[in-house]
Amino acid sequence: MTLKTALALVRKDLRLFVRDRTALFFAIVLPIGLASVMGTALGGSGGGGPRKIKKVTIAVEDRDGSEESRAFVETLRGSGDLRVEVVEDARRLVANGDRAGGLVIPEGYGRGLGAGDVPRVTLYRDPAQQIASQVMVFQLAPVLMQGMAGSMGAGMMGRMLDMLSFPSAGRAEAEAALRTSFDRVGAIVDQLEASGIEWTGASEEGDAPGGDGEGDDDGDGSGFDLMGSLPGFLGLDVEDLEPERDGGIPVSAGASHAFAAMAVMMLLFNLVAAAGTLQDERAEGTLDRLRLTPAAGRAVLLGKMLVTMLLAGCQLAVLFGFGAIVFGVPVGPNAFELAVASFVWAFAASALGLLFATACATRKQMEGLSTLVILGMSAVGGAWFPREVAPDWFQTVGLVTPVAWAMDAYHGILWYDKGLLATPEKDGVIVPILVLAGAGAAMFALSLRLYRRRFDSA
Repeated sequence: MTLKTALALVRKDLRLFVRDRTALFFAIVLPIGLASVMGTALGGSGGGGPRKIKKVTIAVEDRDGSEESRAFVETLRGSGDLRVEVVEDARRLVANGDRAGGLVIPEGYGRGLGAGDVPRVTLYRDPAQQIASQVMVFQLAPVLMQGMAGSMGAGMMGRMLDMLSFPSAGRAEAEAALRTSFDRVGAIVDQLEASGIEWTGASEEGDAPGGDGEGDDDGDGSGFDLMGSLPGFLGLDVEDLEPERDGGIPVSAGASHAFAAMAVMMLLFNLVAAAGTLQDERAEGTLDRLRLTPAAGRAVLLGKMLVTMLLAGCQLAVLFGFGAIVFGVPVGPNAFELAVASFVWAFAASALGLLFATACATRKQMEGLSTLVILGMSAVGGAWFPREVAPDWFQTVGLVTPVAWAMDAYHGILWYDKGLLATPEKDGVIVPILVLAGAGAAMFALSLRLYRRRFDSA
């Protein structure tokens, strides 16, 4: 009897569950949709073969302008793994966050090659885009090895022997042997590429080239870190461009991104919930009484906007205050810029919450639709992971969402130390702030129109 009753209750609950469209949405549609977004951004397009490493754009500044330096640039262009952009100030682009890396070919590069020397080139990297900058080094490796196999190869052999502290006796023979091996490896790589086999510069297991990851360093200082020494072999002087701040305030790109993401994504959820009280007031009959008041529509929505913006300001103040105290997020030195960006973002997020509240017929409908839209916008807008790891078209789609512009503003202020207006060294964050302000105004105007249609006419 007990089992029969239990089974009857099971059938009853299953019928209720199937009839609840919101529950079905959260159980089936939402996980599939979010998994598809994540898979597209990080795992490829769903084909059966392995996903090729995403091309990284590298800014190349040719300060030499010689025939040799131009040939080097063309060699870089010929690489299938790099997207080369010739610029006038590679360092500024990297420091500004516009590119993950920049390569500077120094003056005298051509003369040095003609004299048999191996001039070093400088690679600037953005620590906030670690994945892209690490991929860039590996994509540069085969280009430098194959495109400059003569003089560059000879210089690399000498640097390798220097790093190994090779004794002077027998050095000439060792260098000649290494150079011969280098040329042979280059020929093998050419043969592999001719047969359609691609080489990314890293082993399939992800280990450092030339070792199994064990026993490379026995603790007596004689170990050799090939991964760390790879830029030196390639003739690269690597400089990571970290923001310079007054007072030596420690800055973490990860912490800056994390608190910016929370300020964006969680604020949307809270403000949608706050704006959703509009649905509750209609169900309780409060709005029926308010309709008797002149200009009730504008007053109701303006009141909702002000209260949600006030709640947003309190939430952002607590969040960034905690980040500054515990994680060293640079709030104090950027207080003015952060306040302006937060005010505009609170306005845009509040307007989006009101748009959901006025566009949906019921609170359940609003909760289901807003959850899907907010999570989707957070994924494509860069709140879950840096947008540079996603395909180019995915990044372009992200710019349609206010989340992407809010992340650009917050991350630009907290990590890149950008002001509102541009300076000779860096761009400002005024563009994303103006975009957010315009989007907020448009969404509030649409909310007012929908309110008059759905609520005033009810």
